[in-house]
Amino acid sequence: MKFFRNILLAVLTLLLVSGLGGYFYMRKKFEPAANQLVVEGLPTDFHFEWHAGGTQPANPRASLLIPVTLPGCPRTCYMQFDTGSPSTLLYANSLAALRKKYPATAQRLLPHSDTIHNFTCTLGQATLQARWLRALQYGASELPTDSTVHFIIGTLGADVLDGRALVLNYAQQRFSLNAQLPDSLARHTAFVPLSYEGRRVLLQAQVQGKPQQLLFDSGSSAFALLTSQATWQQMAQPQAPVQTTASNSMGRKLTTYTTATAQAVQLNNLTVPLGTVTYVEGTSLMQNTLMRFSGMGGMLGNAPFSQRTIVLDVRGGRFGLVQ
Repeated sequence: MKFFRNILLAVLTLLLVSGLGGYFYMRKKFEPAANQLVVEGLPTDFHFEWHAGGTQPANPRASLLIPVTLPGCPRTCYMQFDTGSPSTLLYANSLAALRKKYPATAQRLLPHSDTIHNFTCTLGQATLQARWLRALQYGASELPTDSTVHFIIGTLGADVLDGRALVLNYAQQRFSLNAQLPDSLARHTAFVPLSYEGRRVLLQAQVQGKPQQLLFDSGSSAFALLTSQATWQQMAQPQAPVQTTASNSMGRKLTTYTTATAQAVQLNNLTVPLGTVTYVEGTSLMQNTLMRFSGMGGMLGNAPFSQRTIVLDVRGGRFGLVQ
């Protein structure tokens, strides 16, 4: 009897140690590299652009684009603002096209392996610098002949928010980055707690009357709430039509299923109707595991705030909706 009890204790101990080891492994796996961005010259305030495409059928607000200017390049370029990405990234194909058209950029925009060193650009009145940024084999390999067409050179990630406060006015398409949130604006804003652990913007809200931790993902411009298929089925309006959309995320083919919902997100004392709810097929095992380990109830996109102004006050640990 004692022999079998000892075996059982040994097995339970092994399972416990394995579970803890797996937890710390996954936590380490999801930790982003150290933040390389330095932002000087704040506050900055400028007009952002919506970019159509990325899905079939095309969505006029598929991406939220930030205009940037580069040394030696007379053309305005753009970066997709994506808080779902913890680190800012550059697109090697797009940089190659710039080097070919504008030789003055060659020294600054030439990757070494998959890395750009000593990168700099301007965001409105501010200057963004990084000792190094990853350059993915992605982006357009040719510059469009029409200079008014958006030419996207990378992704501006959540690292630009580190220790700062962002005000996104969707109705007027204004992007305002501040060292700290002005008191005059804070007095007219309803806040909920915001976590920035691992440079992921997680906010506390209520969905279906239950507390939820939602990832605010500005890269999910076309969707209100991305969630699991099971939750999607609970939230969908009965007999509502389902829109199936094919899209591409960094070369990975995704299929989304969107339908109408009467549910809303509750932020403090404010109710924000969702309108639609979506689930996605084709995500990677790593993304699915992140969802499970983080405890996230879903990803909240730009769509619910299309006529509102939101505040991402990382410095103050709060997410706000301006009243």
